[in-house]
This record gives sequence, structure tokens and C-alpha cells, in this order.
Amino acid sequence: MSNPYEQIMPFPESDFEPSFGRPGFGQSPSFRPPGFGPPPSFGPPGYGPPPSFGPPGFGPPPSSRPPGYGPPPSFEPPSFGPPPAGQMPLGPPPSFAPSTPPFGIGTSGIRSCLFRNTYIWMFNGSSFWFFLTSVGREFITGFRWSSRSGWRFQTIARRNIRSYECSRW
Repeated sequence: MSNPYEQIMPFPESDFEPSFGRPGFGQSPSFRPPGFGPPPSFGPPGYGPPPSFGPPGFGPPPSSRPPGYGPPPSFEPPSFGPPPAGQMPLGPPPSFAPSTPPFGIGTSGIRSCLFRNTYIWMFNGSSFWFFLTSVGREFITGFRWSSRSGWRFQTIARRNIRSYECSRW
């Protein structure tokens, strides 16, 4: 049985090669439509070869940078680790805990406790000595005292602090 569509559109010859796209394109690489010359060069005449794009170097090596530009900038991610050891407390905190305040005072004046031993009471019921090294709008950072492991760097959300007391000792 023959194909009913063959009567409407006959099959092409056996040596037929389809061409896709606009007429004149998709031809052999040496074919250029009339009026189209060689591909454009980059930069002014005599400037050199076009820059390379993509891995591995992402552009020309630093030695081929134009004069006056200097070395390429170095980009390093910011450090979010604990502060330098010079900001760490040198010894343990006082061996006693201050009496619990009768009400919560919040954290509005906690900046005055920077680099001092501070006793902190949290809303979850825990309390501990803390050596404050920075105060942000929403967080404080510093070192929390643990009798088992000493000073450990920690960040605390200010909204979780019920009250605090700076050490006068």
C-alpha cells in the first residue's frame, strides 16, 4: 500500500540534504552572502588578537594588561569568623552570678558593656557570662563562658535577651 501523502508532497530525491533557517544561511562555512566580508576585528588596527573569553583564564593573562592599569584587583570574601585573639577575654569571668533583676530591661544600652564581662539572662530561662565584642542592630557577638570548655565564640539575637548586667568587678 502506498503512502497517501506522497501524492500531495512527493518524497525528495535520495541525494537531497535539507537546509534550515533563512535562505543563504546554513550553507558551507565558506559561503557569505553578497556584501558580507570577513568578520570584524577587535580594537584599533594593529592592537593584537581578540581577547579570549571563558575558562581557564577568563581573559588575557595579567602580564598582557595595557600599560598603566597595574595588577588585577584581588577579591577576597569577608571574614565572618570570630574576632582576633586580642579581643578575647584573658581569664575566666567572676565566679558568682549576679542576682536576677526583678524585670526585663531589654538591650537598649548593651553597647556600654563592650569588652566587659556581662551576665545575660535569656527569655528561655538560661543565663551565662558573656564577653561582648560587637553590637549590631539585631545581634550581639562575643564569647560565652562554659565551665567545661572556657570561652566560645557565639552570636546572640538581641530579641532573645531578657536582661543583662555589665560587670563592675
